[in-house]
Amino acid sequence: MILSSLASSAQTLVAVEKELLGHIAKLEAASNYGGSADYDVLATENEALQKAFVKYGTRADVLRYGFPKLKQKIYIITSRDGKLRAYSWDTNEGGTMHDFVTVFQYVGAGGKARTATDPYTQSMEDRGAGTFVTQIFQADTGTQPIYLLVDTFIGSTSLAGQGIHAFRINGDKLDRKAKMIRTSIGITDSISFAYDFFSVVDHPERPIRLFSYNEARQSFRFPVVIEDSKTPQGRVTNRFITYRFDGKYFVKVG
Repeated sequence: MILSSLASSAQTLVAVEKELLGHIAKLEAASNYGGSADYDVLATENEALQKAFVKYGTRADVLRYGFPKLKQKIYIITSRDGKLRAYSWDTNEGGTMHDFVTVFQYVGAGGKARTATDPYTQSMEDRGAGTFVTQIFQADTGTQPIYLLVDTFIGSTSLAGQGIHAFRINGDKLDRKAKMIRTSIGITDSISFAYDFFSVVDHPERPIRLFSYNEARQSFRFPVVIEDSKTPQGRVTNRFITYRFDGKYFVKVG
């Protein structure tokens, strides 16, 4: 373990990025999207990539590094204060339903970089299709920041979903289920909804961003989604629901 730690810390940032890109290249070569998937390779490389992020995630310089080449291949999203980052990538094991894995890197107590993730299992049926992080909003609450992570689910060509999740760093632990959102049915850590992708296909941005955050008001909003006979999966409307931080929770204000 000591030798492994020393080897990890000795790697330059460019070398770290090259290693991670190597795993991505193997995933792309064995991809199910190419029509001739090698699932053994995909399982091995996805697990190896996750372990590499966990290994290098203990380095503060990795958290600060921009990964200019890697960010063209995967989603790398960092909080405004630089203390929380999400690395999300497509496992290449899916079809019209895509599967993603995410590793979180954050600054714990004493300024030490740490990681948090779910164990990688070789069967998507065991873990379910994952989401990818697209945005991290930051609410400065006075005591400690609340991070609002937005993620996207791709269920099929038309079925999609988005959610917002409250995170908080408590000492050396990353609380990924911070109950900071008060809804009509109780206090929760997240809000999510499904929708028909073709109801927002004319949005110019990719990936589609349906959540927005107002830093001055410490509020987030998302569109009203209506299920009807034409769009049973959910039609995104031009009306919005807004939640604002009241000093204790994010509460619905409109």
